Amino acid sequence: MKKKLLTLSLLGATLLNAQVIPGINSKGGAMTLPEGKFKMGIKNIYMKRDHMFDGTHEVTNREHLDATANATLLVAKYGVSKNFDVRVVLPYKHIEATAKLGPNDVAIDNQGVGDMVVMGRYVVLPMKEYGYQVSVGAGVKLPTGSTDDGFKKAPPFAATTNTPLPTQMGTGEYEYKAELGVSKVINDTMRVDFNTMYTYRPKAEHDYDFGNELSYDLSFTSAVTDKINLGIEYNGKYNSKTDMGNDTTPALRQRLPFKAFSGTVGYITPEVEFLPFGKPKIHLGVGMSFLAHYNLSEYQPLEKQRFVCRLGYLF
Repeated sequence: MKKKLLTLSLLGATLLNAQVIPGINSKGGAMTLPEGKFKMGIKNIYMKRDHMFDGTHEVTNREHLDATANATLLVAKYGVSKNFDVRVVLPYKHIEATAKLGPNDVAIDNQGVGDMVVMGRYVVLPMKEYGYQVSVGAGVKLPTGSTDDGFKKAPPFAATTNTPLPTQMGTGEYEYKAELGVSKVINDTMRVDFNTMYTYRPKAEHDYDFGNELSYDLSFTSAVTDKINLGIEYNGKYNSKTDMGNDTTPALRQRLPFKAFSGTVGYITPEVEFLPFGKPKIHLGVGMSFLAHYNLSEYQPLEKQRFVCRLGYLF
C-alpha cells in the first residue's frame, strides 16, 4: 500500500511540472511567442494518392493514378511584442506521379521550393486575464514557387506542355489569409486548441481557379509524463469549386486526374510529442491522419492517410 501511495505521489509531482503544447496540426491555436523570443521548426507531411473519389463515394481509379507528395516546411516565428508575433513558412515539395491516359503512360517528378507564407498574429483576449486566449491573424502567400516544370514522361499530344498547376511548386499568384484562434488550458496537464483559417485565392496562372478554402483544426493534448504529450485532433477543410482555366491543353484537361481539391474533407489525427528536457524548448512530434469523412465536388484523388512529423526549437 505504501509503495502504491509513493508511486502515485511521484507521478502527481511529475505531472504538476509537466508541459503540454498545442497539437501538431493546430497551428498553435491562439498562442503567440513572448516578446523577443525566436523559434525555428521543421514539419514534414507525406501522403500517397492512389484512390479516386466523387461525392461521398470511392470510385474506380480509371487512370491508374499512383501519386506521392512530400512537403517539408521550414517555419520561423518571432515575438515582436507582448501580444503579437510573425511567422514565415517556406515549403520544399516533391511530387511524383504516374498515370495512364488512354494508351499513353504519363509520369511526373517535380521538386523544389514552393510558395512562401508570411503571417502575423495578434492576441485579442489574453490567457492571463480571461482563462482562455483568442487571437486573430492575417497574412499572404507569395508566388515564390516555380510553375514551369515539364513531364518526366509526357503523352505524345502534350510533348512540350508543362505539368498541370496542382503538380507545380507554386501557383504563380498571391493568396490572402485570415485566421481566428482559441486556446484553453484546462489544467496543468491538459489543453484544447482551435484554429480556423480562410484563404482567398484570385485566379492563378493560366486563369486556373483553385477556389477559396476554409480550414478548421481542433486539438486536445495531454501530458502523460513530464516528457510525453499525447493528443488527438480533428482536421477539416472546405474548398469551393475549382476550374482549370486554360492550363495545359484542351486534350489534357479532359483526361487529367491531377486536379486541385474541391469539396469537404475531414481527418482524425492521433499523435505523440516528446519533450526531452520536460520543457517546450525542444520538442519532437509524430502523428498519423486518417480520412474520416469526405464530400467532393467532382471526380478527383484524395489521400486516405497522411504521416506528419515536426521538430521545434525555441531560442
